[in-house]
Amino acid sequence: MDNNIKRLFKRLSFLGYRAFEIESILRDAIGSAGLDIKNFHQCSTAVLVLEKYEKLGLDYLDCYSK
Repeated sequence: MDNNIKRLFKRLSFLGYRAFEIESILRDAIGSAGLDIKNFHQCSTAVLVLEKYEKLGLDYLDCYSK
């Protein structure tokens, strides 16, 4: 799970999201500033939300890179 979250952080950074934006997304999703890797519920919620934003970023690039 930890590797998946790191990969999503890198992908979102590549898509143009800043670190503080990604942290804000996580804070809104899980309700706290820190992500507890041992908490499966927090991690799965974080992955779902980060994947959603990754898809939004990819869709944006697809639409506006033509």
